[in-house]
Amino acid sequence: NINTSFKKFVPNEFIRIIEKQDVSELKLGDFTHKEMCILFSDIRSFTSMSEKMTPKECFEFLNDYLGKMGPIIRKNGGFIDKFIGDAIMALFENSVDKALVTAIEMQTTISKINIQRQSLGLTPIKAGIGIHKGDMILGIIGENERFEGTVIADSVNTGSRIEELTKVYNSNILIS
Repeated sequence: NINTSFKKFVPNEFIRIIEKQDVSELKLGDFTHKEMCILFSDIRSFTSMSEKMTPKECFEFLNDYLGKMGPIIRKNGGFIDKFIGDAIMALFENSVDKALVTAIEMQTTISKINIQRQSLGLTPIKAGIGIHKGDMILGIIGENERFEGTVIADSVNTGSRIEELTKVYNSNILIS
């Protein structure tokens, strides 16, 4: 059905948090305010890595990588708000602990990916993960012909900056 298809674009958790039953009830301007935990993950030096790939190889790599990370996030009670290229922005309703467990499991999976990559003579990958808890506004933005669910708040920007600091401190995971 259409709701099953749409949940791949707008997660059921997002719809539930903004107090709707299904995607057909969403309308421009719907929103809610909630304290949540945000997790940002980003592959280091992905741009230079992708420049050495064909477009097909790049999409295959990304879909394989994201396909390994998504189930970890869901298993630990989170949901993916969006993919930003190779980056993942995920939300957790009530638990910094679950976000931290997710980050650790993601890094463990990256180590396993790297064993396979090295056996194929490929460069290992590294990802930074930033976690932050704070007030967020989840809602529907856009215009009449195109809208999307999103999260806006200083907490989102802080979470993104924390992930960026993993580069500065040469750390895999940072939490505020």
